Amino acid sequence: PTRPGWLRRLLEWQQSAPDPDTFWSSLREDLAQDREITVFLTGGDGPGTTISLPAGATCIDAAYAQHGEAAHGCIGARVNGRLTSLASALADGDTVQLLLGSDPAAGPAADWLEHARTPAARIAIGGWLRAHPGSTRPAQAAPRAPLTVVNLRPGSGNAVADLPDAHVRLAGCCTPVPPDAVAGFVVRGGAVTVHRTECAVACEMRARGRTPVAVHWRATADCRVTLVAESFGRPHLLADLTEAIARLHVEVISATVEPPVEGRVRHSYTLHLRDATTLPALMRAMRDVPGVYDVSRA
Repeated sequence: PTRPGWLRRLLEWQQSAPDPDTFWSSLREDLAQDREITVFLTGGDGPGTTISLPAGATCIDAAYAQHGEAAHGCIGARVNGRLTSLASALADGDTVQLLLGSDPAAGPAADWLEHARTPAARIAIGGWLRAHPGSTRPAQAAPRAPLTVVNLRPGSGNAVADLPDAHVRLAGCCTPVPPDAVAGFVVRGGAVTVHRTECAVACEMRARGRTPVAVHWRATADCRVTLVAESFGRPHLLADLTEAIARLHVEVISATVEPPVEGRVRHSYTLHLRDATTLPALMRAMRDVPGVYDVSRA
């Protein structure tokens, strides 16, 4: 074989395989692969390394290719910026950020062998399972739907619809803020709900033939927004996030925390900002809280 790094991988499999049968079985599987993909691994701050994997490889395979046995503690991945299951198959050219947990004793999930395609990953996972019978973490649950946070004080913010006497309210699904490009849609009762123009709900309504209402922002600067913080679970995390928000004099309208899944916790905050221009600084302050690895608009 002439694939780059193949001889190095061959030696690694031979050293880590528990017996000759496992080694030869892994070798036959690799030789049967007739196509490879290239993925880009990043730590989240920019481009990182490039690795080659067989077509059909998953995030699990990328984790073991990059981190070796340390990948036992992998708790998730972001593919092209989106949080996804470790079992997700990768495509040529994908950018992958692997998320490692903080527990050095963590082991692979029970179903990882079903989704691992590379010999390196299968040998490492199989070795850990044999050495720790009955100690695997539960199989990874299906990704949860995004949490919907109820705005306890709905309002129009600074949005004005070009429709006389219309009651205006901001959509909770995308929480638009100035200077977002927005559009309104008349809903039951004659009220106008304002969405960001790229909001999936707004796109669906346009696709169904609903005519948008023109909306513009008032000159005042205050706004309301929902932010989602993705983090590793740890004590006092909720208090630290709330303190980071309070330091910027931002009012918390509502906050919800989902139960931990695979060591990860999702926090959702609906916030009132006195000045919409402080939103980037607020998101940076929340990302700087230890354990938080991403903050995004809902």
